[in-house]
Amino acid sequence: MKYAEFNIENNKIEFMNSLFGIESVLLNGQTVSKKFSFSGFKHKLNLDSENFILKSKYKQFDKREIELELMKNGELIEKQIVQADKKQRIYWMAIGIFVGLFGFKLGQLLIQIISG
Repeated sequence: MKYAEFNIENNKIEFMNSLFGIESVLLNGQTVSKKFSFSGFKHKLNLDSENFILKSKYKQFDKREIELELMKNGELIEKQIVQADKKQRIYWMAIGIFVGLFGFKLGQLLIQIISG
């Protein structure tokens, strides 16, 4: 899902995030960074011999926002705050419940095996 777009002169930088936490940064339609993240990540990219960093930070439990900061040579040039997808939060809650229940049942099974 596309969350944000930054335009630098004639170049387009896009930030995308999948339901499973895979963040992608595209420069003029080409993927330049792809990372897995729960809470955010710093994506480094080069554009016309200048260093850019697109920093993402998730605020999932209070405002359900994604804060995006685009930095050029260490200076903030643009900041966007976008709403996180509600479906994504629901999927992660369901996965958390499943993992918790599985862990609980596995723990019970191990206790039974150890106890004899």
